[in-house]
Amino acid sequence: MNRRLLLPCGLLLGLLQAAPAWPAAPDLSPSAVLGALNAYRAAQGLAPLDAAPALELLAAEHSARMAAQGRLSHDGFAQRFERSGGELCVENVAQGHRAADQLIQGWRAVATHHRNMLESRVAFAGVAGSGRYVTFLACDAPHR
Repeated sequence: MNRRLLLPCGLLLGLLQAAPAWPAAPDLSPSAVLGALNAYRAAQGLAPLDAAPALELLAAEHSARMAAQGRLSHDGFAQRFERSGGELCVENVAQGHRAADQLIQGWRAVATHHRNMLESRVAFAGVAGSGRYVTFLACDAPHR
């Protein structure tokens, strides 16, 4: 089996003060973020990503870890990738955003994040946050 691990990308565009617990506002819920991301993908001629509870769980675990550590990271991405069951996964992380559109704009501004959002070979995604930290994990398979 030839599996591909694409480089994850982090983004620190944020507020320095503590943000409220996830979601900060209804428009930063996992469904709002995935909806905004899918709207952007559609505008680029790409298929939407289907929500995958197993990937959302992996994203939630990672966001909670970042919140506990108080920093952005991709620590453990290889393990999340392995646990996903996919052959291709991408990941973006961010902190400090208060709205889904703001988060997507932030990721669009960075080439590596942008590439991950527009990866045509992924079909399933999980989005989750903890405090002011958000993880987006998308793979070509929803779970093992």
